[in-house]
Amino acid sequence: MKNLIFRLFFIILAGAMLFSYVFPRNSYGIDVPFSGNEYKLGLDLQWGIELDYKVDLSVAEKEEDYNSERKKAILEGLKSIIDKRVETLKIKDSVITTASYAGEEHIIVQIPLKWNSSFENNANIKRAKEAIWKVVQIEFKELRGEITEDDVKQRYEIAQVVLEEVQKEGNDFWVSAQKFEITKENVEIGESESIKNIFKVDELKVHEIIETENGYLILSQLSWEKYKYIFISNTPSLWKPAADTEWRILNDKYFVNSSVQSDETWNSMIELVFNDDGADIFWELTTRLINQPIAIFVWGELLTSPTVQASILSGKAVITGSYTRQEARELSNDINTWVVPAPIILTSEKTIDSKIGWESLEKLVIAWVAWFAIIFLFLVLIYRLWGLIASIALLLYVLIVLSIIKTLGIVLTLASIAGLILSIGMAIDANILIFERIKVEIKKGKKLRDATAIGFKQSWSAIWDSNFTGFIVAMILFIFWVNLIKGFGLMLALGIIVSLFSAMWISRVLLILLAQAVKDKTCFLWMKKEKENK
Repeated sequence: MKNLIFRLFFIILAGAMLFSYVFPRNSYGIDVPFSGNEYKLGLDLQWGIELDYKVDLSVAEKEEDYNSERKKAILEGLKSIIDKRVETLKIKDSVITTASYAGEEHIIVQIPLKWNSSFENNANIKRAKEAIWKVVQIEFKELRGEITEDDVKQRYEIAQVVLEEVQKEGNDFWVSAQKFEITKENVEIGESESIKNIFKVDELKVHEIIETENGYLILSQLSWEKYKYIFISNTPSLWKPAADTEWRILNDKYFVNSSVQSDETWNSMIELVFNDDGADIFWELTTRLINQPIAIFVWGELLTSPTVQASILSGKAVITGSYTRQEARELSNDINTWVVPAPIILTSEKTIDSKIGWESLEKLVIAWVAWFAIIFLFLVLIYRLWGLIASIALLLYVLIVLSIIKTLGIVLTLASIAGLILSIGMAIDANILIFERIKVEIKKGKKLRDATAIGFKQSWSAIWDSNFTGFIVAMILFIFWVNLIKGFGLMLALGIIVSLFSAMWISRVLLILLAQAVKDKTCFLWMKKEKENK
């Protein structure tokens, strides 16, 4: 008895602490030190933007060692790098996941937006997109020298390739435009209502090459007077790919990694390491380009162009300069984007309005409160005092689940909340199974205390079997399904685990205590009716 009373005291104390933890402090006006964490809400419950990037694996698929494991490594590498990129922007609570659909691999980046000004949020979105786009390829280039007729002719050939790409059935103009902007030199994309004034052309034609004074223009009509455009300059950049006599271009294929080092005077520098073939190419380039610059480009952006001081045979080079430790670390991080040899292309951009998110959340909270109230009344009317005990156990169950969600930082979405509600339903079912088994034992003439103990023992196998099978299904949804269903599966699995704990350590203790305190079987409404009928 003393042990049960101690457990009851512990349950009450734990319940009070959980209540103060899971509810925001401003909801009850008490400043509790450990309740300061915030719930992480998915984009469907708040204001934010979702960026969907297609991963171009066409180059990687041509590799001899390409397989499912290599594919997985590429996707996880991309995910990790993008995550680091977003972190450097001080954007909190971003969610980065991978997804497969339509036979393609995608990376989904969800960025929540706070209650900032539209200007500030638009700036955050732009910064995030720019940072993510840097993640793809590292290239080493040398100065082009004189621009030849062949160079100019090649620019028109690029325009033809671009036109063929955008004319392909099913190809999105904007996606194709982005692809060429980041893979070709001096290619510009945009949209405008003043195309004629910007490029000084008389006639606008859609999906044709329009020759201008400075290059080639390809248009796609966006609205009545507004166009999307791709402009290919007829002048290449000052830089060309750095290649050896065998025409092996020095790029990420031959690059190993970059790291921050310090010289004897503790000045920061960046060390570049190449593989064996890369070392041979780099030796030839540094021998030929002494006192000339070698530029390092990542995702088409010039990062740095150090001057070659000496011929390097070891396959290791250092970039020196007036770098702070932080600047050197950032530059090294930029260079290390070689890790994933797979371009990413933005295929869709979806904004979730704050009003929609908050309305969904408010309706969900109201629905949950109403649902719990109905369940509470049902249990109390059917099982009287026992139903009240079950309702208390369910409330504690919800508090435990919410505390786990808050502590672990699990992202709440409409799908995950649906999984939570389903798990609560399973917890209610467990209580009803226990009550019905107790009812059977009382009908057999057992004392209330004995009936309670037997009812728990005999119903446990059914509760365990149903919850275990549900847990297996939840884990399958979490592991193998798309992102939306993953949240549902995770929350369902978590709810099932807590449900089993609640049934054994909360409902059981409370019901045994009640059985010891109440001697009359009429604490069940159905028992009173049964006696009257007799």
